Amino acid sequence: MRTRLFIDSNVFIFGFERPESNSHRILELAAAGELQGVVTDRVVREVMGYFRGHYGKDLAARLRDFILLTCELVVEADLRIPRRVVALVGRKDAGALATVISHGFAHLVSTDRDFTGVKEHRTPRAFLTEIGEPARPGEE
Repeated sequence: MRTRLFIDSNVFIFGFERPESNSHRILELAAAGELQGVVTDRVVREVMGYFRGHYGKDLAARLRDFILLTCELVVEADLRIPRRVVALVGRKDAGALATVISHGFAHLVSTDRDFTGVKEHRTPRAFLTEIGEPARPGEE
């Protein structure tokens, strides 16, 4: 069974902008079907907004397609997000953590410091090391 993990927006941004990064390796594994990535609609919107603003709408659309073809999508409006989750990580990141909790995932991969203290949180580097993949220096 493939490892399922929540992939935060910063992993996609680092992964596409830095081809030698740990984030890029995670995206390669997801694209190859070796990992099952899970994202929320908020992650898709954040990635698209970033790339639309920095690189234009065509690249943003291609990245949206990549995410939707390689990852399972969870719609945040369909989630019940407990107040304790919002208090722990903030409103913006609460959907990600609620997805991880509700689906029972062991990994939430992100470089976002808001997830510090969340037991499922792993940086891209720590996640790769944990699954036995070679990791590069640097967290992203």
